[in-house]
Amino acid sequence: MKLTFLGTGAAEGVPSPFCDCPTCIFARIYGGKNIRRRQSVLINDNLLVDIGPDLFVSCAQLGVTLLSLEGVLVTHNHLDHFAPANLTLRAKPFRLATELPDIAVVAGPSVWAAWDAGGGSDHGAGIRRMPILPGRTVRLPSYSIEAIEASHNMRVGDAMNYIVKAGDAALLYASDTGLYAEHVWEKLKGHYFDAVVMEGTILTRSSGREHLNRDDFGLMLAKLRGIGAIDDSSVIAATHFSHQGVNSFEETEAIVKELGAICAYDGLVLEILGAPNP
Repeated sequence: MKLTFLGTGAAEGVPSPFCDCPTCIFARIYGGKNIRRRQSVLINDNLLVDIGPDLFVSCAQLGVTLLSLEGVLVTHNHLDHFAPANLTLRAKPFRLATELPDIAVVAGPSVWAAWDAGGGSDHGAGIRRMPILPGRTVRLPSYSIEAIEASHNMRVGDAMNYIVKAGDAALLYASDTGLYAEHVWEKLKGHYFDAVVMEGTILTRSSGREHLNRDDFGLMLAKLRGIGAIDDSSVIAATHFSHQGVNSFEETEAIVKELGAICAYDGLVLEILGAPNP
């Protein structure tokens, strides 16, 4: 399983054009891995997780196409994770020279409500909607996908994380979320993950209900180890960083390394070697 990080920032990206905090000032001056577009991850060139407002520029700058997509997973309806215009621009008038098959879009009720409210056309965008709720599983040609409840977007209540399986490889995609509720840990028992992509939105701040700081990130990993869901062979990547929750890339990377994880950056590619479950 290959993971390509198209964006690793939270809602405002880094730097935010409306902010002069030290992190934003540093990113403007030094650029490079300090620049973070809004989060999106491409799995194996054919499964996209979240379809936010920076997708087009991310693909252009990283030399990535989405011609092979068979599906899109949407975690929730916040603007940095679901930008309906990206699906609208998939319509035939915007790609006259290119024929594409329909793709599946896996998402919860609030995402579909936003799509419908904005006049989205399934037929026009060439999508097949696959509504999902926590605890349910759907299948795409190359993947088995199970939704689990995220501790996030609590006013709406349908934010989800995903377990993605392809062949022998299993991924837990854990963003956006605070600490999981106890019943979620019960559902994770019996799973083993070759890789975990987990948010570190407020890494340097105090604990929050809907995002993870440094201590909560470590606690999530400890609980995953405690139930046998990860071990020393599992690849752990931290992402979804807020300019108000982290410092420079180098400082953030040092913290993430101490936690036993890789600090993701825009353009990072990870190859995950799946193995039969222990």
